[in-house]
Amino acid sequence: MTLDHGQNIITAKGNLIHVTLRGAFNEYGARDVARQAKSIVERLSPDRFTILINMLNLEGATPEAFTVSNEFNEWLNKQNMIAKAIVIKSESIKAIDQQWVPAKKGQNIEYFENEEDAYRWLEKQLPQVK
Repeated sequence: MTLDHGQNIITAKGNLIHVTLRGAFNEYGARDVARQAKSIVERLSPDRFTILINMLNLEGATPEAFTVSNEFNEWLNKQNMIAKAIVIKSESIKAIDQQWVPAKKGQNIEYFENEEDAYRWLEKQLPQVK
Protein backbone atom coordinates (compact mmCIF):
# COMPACT_ATOMS: atom_id res chain seq x y z
CA MET A 1 0.00 0.00 0.00
CA THR A 2 1.33 3.41 -0.90
CA LEU A 3 0.69 6.47 1.23
CA ASP A 4 1.94 9.11 -1.16
CA HIS A 5 -0.38 10.97 -3.48
CA GLY A 6 0.62 12.89 -6.56
CA GLN A 7 2.90 11.86 -9.38
CA ASN A 8 6.27 13.35 -10.13
CA ILE A 9 9.03 13.09 -12.68
CA ILE A 10 12.37 14.62 -11.76
CA THR A 11 15.32 14.68 -14.14
CA ALA A 12 18.55 16.59 -14.52
CA LYS A 13 20.22 17.64 -17.75
CA GLY A 14 23.48 19.41 -17.07
CA ASN A 15 22.76 21.89 -14.32
CA LEU A 16 19.02 22.13 -15.02
CA ILE A 17 16.70 20.19 -12.73
CA HIS A 18 13.31 19.56 -14.34
CA VAL A 19 10.38 18.67 -12.08
CA THR A 20 6.91 17.73 -13.33
CA LEU A 21 4.07 17.47 -10.81
CA ARG A 22 0.72 15.81 -11.60
CA GLY A 23 -2.36 15.23 -9.50
CA ALA A 24 -2.97 16.14 -5.89
CA PHE A 25 -0.13 15.88 -3.37
CA ASN A 26 -0.15 14.93 0.26
CA GLU A 27 2.75 15.12 2.73
CA TYR A 28 4.24 11.80 1.58
CA GLY A 29 4.14 12.70 -2.09
CA ALA A 30 5.77 16.05 -1.30
CA ARG A 31 8.49 14.32 0.74
CA ASP A 32 9.22 12.05 -2.21
CA VAL A 33 9.66 15.07 -4.50
CA ALA A 34 11.90 16.80 -1.94
CA ARG A 35 14.01 13.66 -1.42
CA GLN A 36 14.58 13.14 -5.14
CA ALA A 37 15.35 16.81 -5.79
CA LYS A 38 17.77 17.00 -2.83
CA SER A 39 19.61 13.96 -4.16
CA ILE A 40 20.14 15.67 -7.52
CA VAL A 41 21.18 18.98 -5.94
CA GLU A 42 23.69 17.18 -3.73
CA ARG A 43 25.14 15.37 -6.77
CA LEU A 44 25.55 18.73 -8.54
CA SER A 45 27.15 20.40 -5.52
CA PRO A 46 29.09 22.68 -5.47
CA ASP A 47 28.00 23.62 -9.00
CA ARG A 48 25.28 26.19 -9.54
CA PHE A 49 21.98 25.01 -10.98
CA THR A 50 18.55 26.09 -12.15
CA ILE A 51 15.15 24.47 -11.61
CA LEU A 52 12.11 24.31 -13.85
CA ILE A 53 8.92 23.10 -12.16
CA ASN A 54 6.00 22.18 -14.41
CA MET A 55 2.79 22.52 -12.38
CA LEU A 56 0.38 22.56 -15.32
CA ASN A 57 -1.25 19.30 -14.19
CA LEU A 58 -1.01 19.90 -10.46
CA GLU A 59 -4.50 19.63 -8.98
CA GLY A 60 -3.60 20.82 -5.49
CA ALA A 61 -1.93 19.83 -2.27
CA THR A 62 -2.72 19.34 1.39
CA PRO A 63 -1.52 21.88 3.96
CA GLU A 64 1.04 19.29 5.09
CA ALA A 65 2.40 19.05 1.55
CA PHE A 66 2.86 22.82 1.47
CA THR A 67 4.70 22.61 4.82
CA VAL A 68 7.09 20.05 3.30
CA SER A 69 7.52 22.30 0.25
CA ASN A 70 8.40 25.24 2.45
CA GLU A 71 10.94 23.17 4.40
CA PHE A 72 12.50 22.03 1.11
CA ASN A 73 12.66 25.62 -0.17
CA GLU A 74 14.30 26.77 3.07
CA TRP A 75 16.97 24.11 2.44
CA LEU A 76 17.16 25.10 -1.23
CA ASN A 77 17.84 28.72 -0.25
CA LYS A 78 21.14 27.54 1.25
CA GLN A 79 22.24 25.80 -1.95
CA ASN A 80 23.77 27.16 -5.18
CA MET A 81 20.50 27.69 -7.02
CA ILE A 82 20.67 30.48 -9.61
CA ALA A 83 17.00 30.65 -10.57
CA LYS A 84 13.69 28.80 -10.54
CA ALA A 85 11.03 28.90 -13.25
CA ILE A 86 7.54 27.65 -12.45
CA VAL A 87 5.15 26.75 -15.26
CA ILE A 88 1.56 27.13 -14.09
CA LYS A 89 -1.74 28.41 -15.43
CA SER A 90 -3.93 28.07 -12.33
CA GLU A 91 -3.96 31.43 -10.56
CA SER A 92 -5.56 29.86 -7.48
CA ILE A 93 -2.84 27.21 -7.04
CA LYS A 94 -0.19 29.85 -7.70
CA ALA A 95 -1.66 32.14 -5.02
CA ILE A 96 -1.93 29.32 -2.49
CA ASP A 97 1.64 28.23 -3.23
CA GLN A 98 2.95 31.77 -2.78
CA GLN A 99 1.10 32.13 0.53
CA TRP A 100 1.96 28.72 2.00
CA VAL A 101 5.60 28.58 0.82
CA PRO A 102 7.11 31.85 2.08
CA ALA A 103 10.65 30.48 1.68
CA LYS A 104 10.33 31.16 -2.06
CA LYS A 105 10.19 34.94 -1.48
CA GLY A 106 13.97 35.30 -1.47
CA GLN A 107 14.50 33.26 -4.63
CA ASN A 108 15.16 34.42 -8.17
CA ILE A 109 11.83 33.03 -9.38
CA GLU A 110 9.50 33.69 -12.28
CA TYR A 111 6.17 32.20 -13.37
CA PHE A 112 5.33 31.15 -16.93
CA GLU A 113 2.46 29.59 -18.83
CA ASN A 114 4.68 27.29 -20.95
CA GLU A 115 8.01 25.52 -20.69
CA GLU A 116 9.56 27.19 -23.74
CA ASP A 117 9.38 30.65 -22.17
CA ALA A 118 10.59 29.22 -18.85
CA TYR A 119 13.64 27.61 -20.50
CA ARG A 120 14.52 30.84 -22.31
CA TRP A 121 14.34 32.82 -19.07
CA LEU A 122 16.48 30.28 -17.20
CA GLU A 123 19.12 30.41 -19.94
CA LYS A 124 19.26 34.20 -19.57
CA GLN A 125 19.90 33.86 -15.83
CA LEU A 126 23.09 31.85 -16.29
CA PRO A 127 25.40 34.59 -17.68
CA GLN A 128 24.40 36.97 -14.89
CA VAL A 129 26.16 34.89 -12.26
CA LYS A 130 29.49 34.27 -14.00
